[in-house]
Amino acid sequence: MEFKEELVEMRQHLRGLVAEFCVGASGNVTAPDRWLSELNVAWLLHLSELGASARGSFISRQLQQLVQSWILALRKINTSMIWACFSGFSSQEKATVAPPAAPEFVCFIEATLWKMFIFVGTIAGTIAAPLNFDDTNCQEHIVSRAAGELRALLDMRDALSSVSEHIMMSFRSSPYVQSTIHKDITDDMGGLLSAELGKLDEAVRDARYRIRTAAMSSLDDDDSSAEAGGTTQTTLKSSPDIHKVTRSVINCIKVLSANHTHGYQDGLIMEMATSLEEKLTRVSQSFPDQSLRFLFLINNTHFIRQQLHHDLTHKINTYIESYLQVSWAPMLKCLNNTTFHCFKRNSPLPKFESEFQMTYAVQKLWKVPDPWLRKRLREAIIEIVVSDLTKYLEDNNRITPGITPQEVEEMLQELFEG
Repeated sequence: MEFKEELVEMRQHLRGLVAEFCVGASGNVTAPDRWLSELNVAWLLHLSELGASARGSFISRQLQQLVQSWILALRKINTSMIWACFSGFSSQEKATVAPPAAPEFVCFIEATLWKMFIFVGTIAGTIAAPLNFDDTNCQEHIVSRAAGELRALLDMRDALSSVSEHIMMSFRSSPYVQSTIHKDITDDMGGLLSAELGKLDEAVRDARYRIRTAAMSSLDDDDSSAEAGGTTQTTLKSSPDIHKVTRSVINCIKVLSANHTHGYQDGLIMEMATSLEEKLTRVSQSFPDQSLRFLFLINNTHFIRQQLHHDLTHKINTYIESYLQVSWAPMLKCLNNTTFHCFKRNSPLPKFESEFQMTYAVQKLWKVPDPWLRKRLREAIIEIVVSDLTKYLEDNNRITPGITPQEVEEMLQELFEG
C-alpha cells in the first residue's frame, strides 16, 4: 500500500511540474530546473556559467562524485517515467490521480534531459586533453586519473544505454503513449537518446586511445630516434635492461586493471600488451649484436610475465634458446667436430679460449636485473659450455687446457651483473 501511495504522490508531483512547464506559449523553463534541483544535480545548471578552465577544474576535482549523482538522477527520471506515468494503477487510482497529458509530459522530460545531457558534452571535452608521460615520477598519478576518467565515461554510457532502452520500450508498449503521442515526438526522444549515447561512445573511444597513445608514445619516440640515427639507439646498443617503455606500459596496464569494472578495458589491456611486445621486437631488431638483442627480449618479456602474470613461458624459452645459439654455440663447434679444419693440425682450444674470454668480458657487463632469471641463464650457459669443454678434454686427455672447466663455470657465474 505504501508503494502505491508513493507512486500516487510522485504522479501528483509530476503533474504539477508539467503544468508549471506548460504555462506560457514557450513553456516555463524553471520546472525542469526545479526538478533537477530536487534530484540533487543542481550543479548542472551552473556548468554553462563557468569558463572552460573553471568548468574543467570543477569536474576534475570531483569527477566520480558528479558522475554518480548524474547517473542516480538519470535513473530517477527513468523511474518517474515508467512507474509514475506509464505503469497501470487500479481504476480508482486512475480516476483519482490521472497521469499528466502524455505529449506535454514527454516534452517536459525531453527538456529536462537536454539539461542533463549538458554534462555529456562537458565531461567529454574536459578530459580530452592528451596525456603526458614524460615525467615518470607523475606517471602513476596520470595513469590513475586517466583510468578513472575512462571508468566514469563507461559508467555514464552503461547507465544511459539502460535508461534509453527502458524509455523507448515504454514508449512502444504503453497504451498511454501510443494513444496520445504523435510518432514524431517519440522519434525526437529516440533521436536525442541515440545522439547522446553516440557522444559517450566516441568519448570512450577517445579516452581509450589517449591512454594507449600516451603509454606507447615514448617507445614511438625511440623508434623515430633510431631511424634518424639518434642517441636512443646508441643507448639501446649498450643495454639489454628493462626498457623504460616496458615499465611505463606495464604500469599503465596495472592501473587499468586496478580500476577494472568493464569489459571495454579487457580489450584495451590486451591491445596494449600485444602492442608492447610487437614494439619491443621491433626495437630489438636495431641491435647490431644478436646476443644483446635476444637478451633484451628475454629481460623485457620476463618482466612482462612477472608483472602481468601472462603465460609467456614458451616465448621466453624460445628467446633463451636463440640467445644460446647465437652467443655461445658458435665457439663450441670446433670442440664438437673433430674434422674441423680451421685450426689445421693445431688444437682448437686456443681459439675456443680466446672467443670465450672475449664473450665473457663483454657479457659480464650486461645486466639481467632479475636474480631468478640471471641464475637460469647462467645455468643454461654452463650446461652447454662446460659440458662440451669437459667432453672434449676427456676425449683428448693429452691436451692441457689454458682454462679448466671448473674455472669456466666460476667465470660464467659472474655474468650479467651489469
